[in-house]
This record gives sequence, structure tokens and C-alpha cells, in this order.
Amino acid sequence: MRKYQQLLLVLVSFVSVFTLLLYRYEYMQLLNVLEVLNFFGYTADNMTNCVLLEDKFYVDLENDNLLAKPPVFWIKHDQYYAYSAFWSTQHQSVNLLILGPRSGFSGYECRVWFKMADQFISKPAKLSYSIRTNNRDPNFHQYEIHCKPDNVPINTEPYGVLLGRENFLKLFIPINIQKESLIKDDLIMCIAPDYSGIPDTYLVEFIAYHTLLGVRHFVAYDIGIHYKVLQFLRSIAGHRDMYKTFSTLSWQFPTTDLQLERSMLIKDCIQRTQGLAKHSVLLSWNQYLILNKDELSSLKHDIDYTFEMKKCCNNRQLKKSWPMAMKKTICEKTNKTINTIIDDQTMNHQPPTKMGSIHSLDEICEKNSGKDDKSMAKYLIHFVNSKLLMLWKTQLRFSITHVTNNNAINL
Repeated sequence: MRKYQQLLLVLVSFVSVFTLLLYRYEYMQLLNVLEVLNFFGYTADNMTNCVLLEDKFYVDLENDNLLAKPPVFWIKHDQYYAYSAFWSTQHQSVNLLILGPRSGFSGYECRVWFKMADQFISKPAKLSYSIRTNNRDPNFHQYEIHCKPDNVPINTEPYGVLLGRENFLKLFIPINIQKESLIKDDLIMCIAPDYSGIPDTYLVEFIAYHTLLGVRHFVAYDIGIHYKVLQFLRSIAGHRDMYKTFSTLSWQFPTTDLQLERSMLIKDCIQRTQGLAKHSVLLSWNQYLILNKDELSSLKHDIDYTFEMKKCCNNRQLKKSWPMAMKKTICEKTNKTINTIIDDQTMNHQPPTKMGSIHSLDEICEKNSGKDDKSMAKYLIHFVNSKLLMLWKTQLRFSITHVTNNNAINL
């Protein structure tokens, strides 16, 4: 019996020593972790209160200002003004839009910069260009410059092009890479800069109306729209029953030649939206697209479409709650047309197909009276009850209340 007691005592002692050693090992492991956390300044709260980002966050981040990446603005170099650069995947070259005198680019060279992981490399490129002369101002001819690298690194994307003379300061322009979309939108709308000072509410009405037509992407060239309006329109994008993206580009055109400006806007719009839509159209904030019986979904990618321009105004007292486009219904025809713009080499060069009209809202018309144009009437109910307009009016009321309260406090 005594032998069994001794054996039991030995076993208990062995288990106790083993447990003690295991406890000491776990203790040292925990101590090391705590020392590391203390060294780097982390606490238990920092480890447990991690921010988990949903997939929607990354989607919203990608879509925010989608068609205005990277940010660009007019840059002057020597006697030339440059705005944007686009990468052509098909031709493996960079296309640049530049304004300047007709002295040409003698002695100029270009290099294309690529990003590989966290390193940057540049490749020399062959420079060629075409010129479109401007008889109104010899200092502002249109250049389309092409920079084709000698060889393009594998699994990389270009991010900028360097243009200039050797041993002189050079011009750097970030490159826009527009990927081809498998499912193309029917129409992307580019909006020319506003020089007339249209009220903020009219800007929101413009977006709300064309959203009803099915436009999902807007690109606005901005020369001074209030930042709160832009912030509002961009924050709404992507929500249910709204448009998908609203992009803004700074546009401080270097000359007052409106015809030249429109030509450059169209060229930038074409390349910026290429690969994402069947068609694009450039309108001003006071111009409203009116479709015939056809819908946007009926647009074909290889056909050019045209819209008859009408000048619309009104001298009648209508409901104040109605959007401005619904009040200006006395329209007169003009000799102008606006075409959709497309950069498709396969399109059949037939005369444009008439798709509808465009109402240009003006303060004064030559006709003081006449028969109402009711082509927009079919959108009246949905337009007036637009979620976007309701949200905008709610924000306006909040802003007025907030300002009033602050003034009362200051008094």
C-alpha cells in the first residue's frame, strides 16, 4: 500500500511541475505581446475597435468623381496651353489636347511615365501631331499631340507624360486611363461651363430632369459653381433612383473665343467618356433634352443623332413650385442643331438621325405669345416630385433656418 502512495505522490508532483512550466510559458508569451503593444503605443481598445470597411465603401470611393480622374486644369508652358492627356490602349499611345501658336513643336520631345509597384520608370516616346488652324486668333491653334512609347512595360499603366525641349523645363500632364466597359451606357452628358450665373436650384433641376430621361453619368466643366452645390450633387450620386456619378472638372479656358472653347470641350468630352457609353452630348445648364417617342435605350452605337434647338421663354404666371423648364413653354425654332458625339471608327457616315429637340431656356424671346410647347408635359408629375429636388429643397430650408438661428445668436 505504501508503494502505491509513493507512486501517486510522484505523479501528482510531475503533473504540478508540468502545469507550472506550462503556466510560465503562457505567461511569458502574453508578457511579450503586452510589451510589443506598449512599445508601439497600442491599447486593447485599439485592437478591438477596428474599423471594418464594407465593399460599398470602396465602390463609392471608386465612383466618386469617376470621370474627372486624375484632376486636371489648364497649364501654360512657353506659348502653349495644355489641359488633358488620354491613354489609348488600342494604339498604346498618349493623346494630348493643346492650344498655341503655329510655330510648331520643333525640338520638343516627350516621355511617358509608368508606375511599377512602388517604383516609377519613364520611356522615351515618338512625338507626332496634327493642327487645326484658327483664323480668328493666330495665338490659339488646336493641336492634337500623340506620344507613342518605344516599348510599354508589361503589367503597368501610364500615369503621366512629360513634354518639352531638352535641357529646358518640361510640362507634366497626368494621364486619364478610360477602361472599356462591357455594358455601355446609352448616353453620357457633358455640361459646358456657365457664364451667366444660373441660380443653384436651376442646376439641381437640370440634373433631376435628365435623370428622369435615363442619364446616369454627368461631367460638369466648372468655372465657379458654389462648392456646396457640387458637394450636394456628388454626395447624392449612386443612391437608389438617382444618377450613378457626377464628376466636376476645373475649366479656366485661356481665351474668350467661345467657338474654340466649345470645340475643345467636345474633344475632351469624347475622349473622357470613350468606352463607357454609346453616345455623349455636350449641353449647357439652360438646355434641356427632349426625346421623341423613342427612349435613350433605342440609341444605336453606330448612328449619329441630332436634336433641333428651340429657344423657349414665358410671360405667364405659373405655379412657383414648378421647375423653371416647365414654366418656359413658349418656344420658337432656331436654325441650330446639336448632335450627339461619338468616337467610333465603325459608324456608317450617314446623315444624322433626328431624335428630338433641345429647349434652350432664355429670359427674353422674340415671340411674346404663342402656342405652348407641351413636349415636356409627360415628365411634369415625375419632375415636380423628383427625390433630388425634394432633398435639395429640404437642404435649402435647413440652411436658411441654420443661418437665421446663427444671426439671432450673434445679435
